[in-house]
Amino acid sequence: MDKSTTIKVMVPVIIALIHMGHGAAELGFAGDFQNRTARQMSCVENQEYPHNSFCCKNCEAGTYVKEKCSRDQEKGICAPCEKGTYAEHPTGMEQCLQCSQCHRDQIVVAECISTSNTKCECKPGTFCLPDEPCEVCKKCSKCKADEEEVSRCTATSNTKCKKGNSPPTEGPTDKPLASNNTNTIAIVVPILFLLIFILLGIILYKRYQRQLSSPADDLKEVKIPIDKRPRSEEEQENTHNAGLERKEGQRPESRPLLTQETQETVYNEESPQSSPPAPRQPEMVTEPWAGDDGPPRRLVPVLGEEESLSKSFDLFDSLDVRYHNKFFRSIGVSDNAIKVAETQQPMDKVYDLLRVWMQKEGLRANINTLLQALLDLDQRYSAEHIASKAVERGYYKYE
Repeated sequence: MDKSTTIKVMVPVIIALIHMGHGAAELGFAGDFQNRTARQMSCVENQEYPHNSFCCKNCEAGTYVKEKCSRDQEKGICAPCEKGTYAEHPTGMEQCLQCSQCHRDQIVVAECISTSNTKCECKPGTFCLPDEPCEVCKKCSKCKADEEEVSRCTATSNTKCKKGNSPPTEGPTDKPLASNNTNTIAIVVPILFLLIFILLGIILYKRYQRQLSSPADDLKEVKIPIDKRPRSEEEQENTHNAGLERKEGQRPESRPLLTQETQETVYNEESPQSSPPAPRQPEMVTEPWAGDDGPPRRLVPVLGEEESLSKSFDLFDSLDVRYHNKFFRSIGVSDNAIKVAETQQPMDKVYDLLRVWMQKEGLRANINTLLQALLDLDQRYSAEHIASKAVERGYYKYE
């Protein structure tokens, strides 16, 4: 075999050996990658976090990872959480979580610190169950007239009531005695009113019979005694003319009316020792919210926008139940919120849905928007009633 033939035979063999070497290298690299992946997956949860091909220790609560570790089972550089952020547990995150903000219908129980988030709870008079998402605080219920309060409403529970004749859940009290007294009063008071009404009827009937039987005697009884001083010729003439008018059967309404000064003069002449009657005060005229066809007057809050609006929600209980859903849809409340509120009593439904609308609108929430929505639904009487009551109770005033 010559030299050229040998070279031709050896070249394919050499190429095959080179390919085998590359394959072995690739297999080795893949195995190393799989080992590193398995190593990363073996980091202890809530205590370590993976970085490169090893595990780093978590930073303590109230801090975050500013720079990751360079060796396995070591801790990197940790930095404290900045103001407005927190880390409640040991973490491997590179930044802390943002502190939460309480809703408008909640109060802050505990401020946000580096190791705990802000803690909020519903304002007094409202509640939110702990096992439900607290989007809007609900208004506390009130026990009915035939119920007793077992436990008061708290920020996380509603008022608990029981029937008056049901067995008490706690120690013995004097509640049964109080219930008996209430029943006695409920029976006696109507009887007393009935007796008074009958007595007044008898008195009025006897007085009417007496007037029919002896009208002259009644006239004598209503005469007002005056002083016995001698009267002047002018007074005698006036008395004589008055007698002639009565004989002619002149009606009282045909006589001329006396002015204020004339009444005071006559009173002083007849009773010089008494003081003249006080002039009548003009009646207070309540300003109307709107004319029959004119535009409504705008209401301006007196107690602050949020407080005046919240206190006015109870006035919307007078809305016609048939227009509830139309009204709330017109102001932007979702059908889902309306369906949830329909499981409650009508008064609570109106209040809760208005709170949902107020939370949705934020700073744009205004009573004039609600009144305009009622006008658009041809509920002008309800709108005027709510506006006048809000002004009368001092929540708003006319612009």
